[in-house]
Amino acid sequence: MPARTPKACRKHGCPRVTTDASGYCTGHKPIEKGWARYQNGRSRHERGYGSSWDKLRKQVLQRDKYICQCDECRALGLVKEATHVDHIIAKAHGGTDDLSNLRAINKHCHNKKTALVEVTP
Repeated sequence: MPARTPKACRKHGCPRVTTDASGYCTGHKPIEKGWARYQNGRSRHERGYGSSWDKLRKQVLQRDKYICQCDECRALGLVKEATHVDHIIAKAHGGTDDLSNLRAINKHCHNKKTALVEVTP
């Protein structure tokens, strides 16, 4: 396959050219944050979310009656349908798949929590 054609960096005013798929030169390429940085191109099975996780996830959702258990919803008395399972202490920070570290959570709440968590490389 032929090499990419060099193009101007997408950053306004940058005089450099790049062949990177993002369109940015090395000085302006966005730094991967949060989940994109953590997953690092690994499959769900490689990250520990295989068939045993699917069984555990179902168990947690049933235990919590498919109701969001996030801190904000509980504090405000909100009842939202939970479709995700959250690690209270993230696996990246030493959390485990123990039932006491898992809770049912709404997709929106989970995305909000994940965006706020600083992930260590």
